Amino acid sequence: MDFSAFDKTELESLANEAKRKWGGTAAFAEYEKKTKGKNDMEKQNMAKALMQRFAEMGKIKNLAPECAEAQAAVEALRRFISENFYNCTPEILEGLGQMYTADERFTESIDAAGGKGTADFVSRAIAVYCKK
Repeated sequence: MDFSAFDKTELESLANEAKRKWGGTAAFAEYEKKTKGKNDMEKQNMAKALMQRFAEMGKIKNLAPECAEAQAAVEALRRFISENFYNCTPEILEGLGQMYTADERFTESIDAAGGKGTADFVSRAIAVYCKK
């Protein structure tokens, strides 16, 4: 996510929220391992690269979420998350897709990257992907 709009206090609050919700999971432990030792610039670059994925998906948001191009973009997003943060299983990906529209912080950030409606498109495309 692009957290540049958040102040340090809000970032700390988001980090604490994530730890409360998922701190006991294998995915969170893997996330901590993969990000341990990364400096702020490296973490910022990873966040920018993630937001670039959403920007790319915004360019195709007028296509059907089940089309090959949308599904390839979801697969690229899943691979990026797995390579940089934690193993993004279909269950985790499905939860992320739901969170992208259920939590206005994520919706606003994703839509800022790809244009209004991108979060909804990504969520719908992920739902299709996870039903395969």
